Amino acid sequence: MDYYSILGIDRNATEQDIRKAYKKMSMQHHPDRGGDEETFKKVNEAYSTLKDPQKKQMYDMGGNPNQGYQRQGNGPFEFHFGSGNMDDFFAGFGFGGHRQAQNRSVNVGIDIRLEDVLYGKDIDAEVSLPGHGPKIINIKIPKGIQSGQQIRYQGLGDDTIKNIRPGDLIVNINVLPHRTFVRNGDNIICEKQVDVLKLITGTKEIVTTLDGRKITIGVPKGTQPDTLLSCKGEGLPNIQTGKRGNLLIKIKGIVPRNLSQDAYDKIEEINNGI
Repeated sequence: MDYYSILGIDRNATEQDIRKAYKKMSMQHHPDRGGDEETFKKVNEAYSTLKDPQKKQMYDMGGNPNQGYQRQGNGPFEFHFGSGNMDDFFAGFGFGGHRQAQNRSVNVGIDIRLEDVLYGKDIDAEVSLPGHGPKIINIKIPKGIQSGQQIRYQGLGDDTIKNIRPGDLIVNINVLPHRTFVRNGDNIICEKQVDVLKLITGTKEIVTTLDGRKITIGVPKGTQPDTLLSCKGEGLPNIQTGKRGNLLIKIKGIVPRNLSQDAYDKIEEINNGI
């Protein structure tokens, strides 16, 4: 099933484009308006996936967007990008929906380090909530979370209007840049400077991992600058499976300076013999 074709949009569509297309197609195919029920279900399924950045990314990569998408932890906590409640949307049209009144959701931002992505982290944050005032909220950062993802705490948002359901607290995650490592999905990349003479003969180098351990890597003889060497399982955990990605080491060749004259003579002799 091609969700993009169902909504009549291309793969570069923005969130606004997706919602606009959904509104148009849902009104066109809603059974209460004489539409086809099966087509209407497909429209809902397409929108449910494409409106959710995490599900959309999984779908675009050929995966099943409904696998591993579940509640985590205890209490009114949910990790995802959106509520996924179709009734909320249709209540505004006056047909088929029964929307429960709710106070506004509250958005807050949290900065975390790349190391927090590796281990996960509990953060006690003071949040000013309408209807509550300042309140300490324990925010559980799951391993493998990505920058831009959200954690939703149901019922911990605005509670100004007391006779309706409280809103949600939505925590927006921002992973700060690391001074050594660059994230690439579940992999992390770092650079290692190696003497070009050692690249010719091959060598062993020590690399520090994200968790601070020292590991030895073998650099094969004849390795070219900018080659990527991989250390399996030394990357970040996948948020769905927990399986860790790889550490990719980009080899940067450096020319040695201040060699002895004898060393220069030997190098020149080698060059003349090539």
